[in-house]
Amino acid sequence: MKKTLTLIVLSCLILLGFTSCNSEKSELRKMIAQLNTECPIPLGSIGQMDKADYKHDKVTFYYTIVGLDNLNNFRNNQEAFHQFMLDNYRTNSDEDFRQLLQTIVDAQAGLDVIFSIENGESFTLQFSHEELKANMPQAEGDPESYLQAAVASARMQLPITYGYGDGMVCTNIDLDSMYYTYYIDCDEEQLDLNEMQQSIEENHEAMVELLTSSTDPSFVKMMQTLKATNRGLRYFYTGTRSGKEAVVTIAPEELK
Repeated sequence: MKKTLTLIVLSCLILLGFTSCNSEKSELRKMIAQLNTECPIPLGSIGQMDKADYKHDKVTFYYTIVGLDNLNNFRNNQEAFHQFMLDNYRTNSDEDFRQLLQTIVDAQAGLDVIFSIENGESFTLQFSHEELKANMPQAEGDPESYLQAAVASARMQLPITYGYGDGMVCTNIDLDSMYYTYYIDCDEEQLDLNEMQQSIEENHEAMVELLTSSTDPSFVKMMQTLKATNRGLRYFYTGTRSGKEAVVTIAPEELK
């Protein structure tokens, strides 16, 4: 009798597990379907999320990245980029995204993330169910971890020639206790560093307004995180011929 009861209880627990898992799989399908109705989802200057799918216990996110000629830096730093993505998931404070990750884990699924650029080249990161489970988002995102991860990710893409203007190349990005700093080399055949410095001093308030009024989601997140960690933003321009410098400094209290 005792053995029979034990078998009944065990079989009920197994069935409960199957029922629960199947329920989570069904919920995950619904969430992926809803996500696709919102795609493409713009990600500001980075690019966009194109679509998602779920089959064979694997969720796949498809992204298009703009402004890159190739994905060599991602391939050459695959391990670091893989860890950056896990850190980003763990510190993500978006409630909808956190719920989606939780449902992926509850459905015992893995995750592939496919990044493509405009010439058709693509790069895939794969995350096992165990990795996702071990890196579930915390109750509250950690702003310090977010900034460290953002720096690590941005450095993988260096040098960056887009988004800064003609004759400008971002060669380094740094984070210290006071500032998040972009170091930008300037071609002095196209730019006059003296004029740049004068313009910066004359139009400081307008530049602050331009920076802090951006609606780019990634930039808004960065401004909020810098403010939360009492850091400012700084752009350090250096002439490649003369070594002259021009600096844009946005103090923490100026961030909105």
